Amino acid sequence: MQFAILSDVHDNLPQLEKALEQLLQRGIQELVFCGDFCAPFSARLMAQSGLNVHAVFGNNDGDRYQIARIAEEYPRLRLYGEYIGDEGQVLELGGQKFGVTHYPFYAKAMVKTGWYDAVFFGHSHQVHRQKFGPSLLLNPGEIAGLMGPSTYALYETELRSSEIISL
Repeated sequence: MQFAILSDVHDNLPQLEKALEQLLQRGIQELVFCGDFCAPFSARLMAQSGLNVHAVFGNNDGDRYQIARIAEEYPRLRLYGEYIGDEGQVLELGGQKFGVTHYPFYAKAMVKTGWYDAVFFGHSHQVHRQKFGPSLLLNPGEIAGLMGPSTYALYETELRSSEIISL
């Protein structure tokens, strides 16, 4: 199974639309979002994409109330709060377990537990891939293109591999 990981949209709708279009063309059905929609309209665009979106909040998600209302309106957008990784709230895709947070500090702590096949995070806007034993720590970069190129990641569960895609 292949799925996508995105982070840090910061309201750049043209880049988000481009990424979502690429994912749909690739036949991707699941999307993990590591936070910073920023405004509710970015969340709505993801919710209307047809993808199953598993999302956490970031530090720049200013109107969490409206983003949560969008998630209630569109069941394909599932909001987990600050992170995914508690008992009963671990994200399982393709037979593997994933932790998700916006913040690098928490991601590094999560990956070191060994509880997850991979932990995904955002916040820094920089692509980062690092192995901790059998687990992968991955930041897909940013969709916004504020601090560098617009990027996202694909993860393949059968091969336990990741790929960074530039828009």
